[in-house]
Amino acid sequence: MKDHYLVMDNAPIHTSEDIARYVESRGYRCTCLPSHSSELNPIEQFWSVVKSKVKRNGFLEKDTLMTRISEASNTLRLSDFKGFAEHSLKCLNKCRNRQPL
Repeated sequence: MKDHYLVMDNAPIHTSEDIARYVESRGYRCTCLPSHSSELNPIEQFWSVVKSKVKRNGFLEKDTLMTRISEASNTLRLSDFKGFAEHSLKCLNKCRNRQPL
């Protein structure tokens, strides 16, 4: 898997040598995003949408947070995930070209 990267944020658990060795043993290379760069991380966009959907309606007594997160996640389509990735790539290209986000 030459030139395939696993892109992670800079959370301490992601930057440990154990994680790097494991990822590389699977044929990938590791790279970490800069701190405070949520626009470059598609998972941040995912969680933003899910949190918005969870908060939109009040909780009923029978609702649990896990249930609401699962329901909100299940409303997303493949096109949403493609959009998250495309948005992050667009922002990354702006950063590479030293353009403002």
